[in-house]
Amino acid sequence: PPFSYRDGGKGIVGYDVDLAAEVAKKLGVAAETITIINADRIASLQQDRVDLVAVGMTRSKSRGNDIDFSYAYLDSPHMILVRKDGGVKEIADLAKGKLALVRSASVDAKLKEAVPTLQIVYFDTYDLAFTALADRKVDAFLADKMLVLWFAQKSGHPADFALIEDYQLPRTSGFALKKNEPRLLALVNQTLLDLETSGEAAKIFDKWFAPLPRTFQIKPD
Repeated sequence: PPFSYRDGGKGIVGYDVDLAAEVAKKLGVAAETITIINADRIASLQQDRVDLVAVGMTRSKSRGNDIDFSYAYLDSPHMILVRKDGGVKEIADLAKGKLALVRSASVDAKLKEAVPTLQIVYFDTYDLAFTALADRKVDAFLADKMLVLWFAQKSGHPADFALIEDYQLPRTSGFALKKNEPRLLALVNQTLLDLETSGEAAKIFDKWFAPLPRTFQIKPD
């Protein structure tokens, strides 16, 4: 949540899901949703289990060797969320701490460069990672800024949490596609640009993230 998740009788819903539905509409086909975990995202494309991965996936250069990415539909840097009463004010305070990270995230090496003694604790979902922070089982939780702030808002106690302001990593997310499918990639990108121009992209963002502000626009790389 709020990118792509199962919501009881509503099925699989979320910000990415709504955007993906617009791609299917452009293609004139029905969208079939398939549940995968983060670690299976690239393999699912390569093995033709899916045509489009829509799960808030970071557009990292290393992943670009194996898959293609659409234009960014979210521009939100990776940042670290902490509990205000946890004693962590800056990145150096985590030298003896534990940080929650979703398994298969793309920032492990950079975190270790910044704090070599940091202990990274891996989780299968963002929800589990945030819960570990809320329950004081870890000292920090790293994901994109919009996501960690969304979790803080949804907790009902947003004032209990804060961002570490002295550490962030540039981060955009987009659809992932199988390598070398230029016609599909072009259609996906044009769909995103059309959604931006019409104002629909902003409406979809507000549906899932409000009251957090939208500080970016979808545009060509």
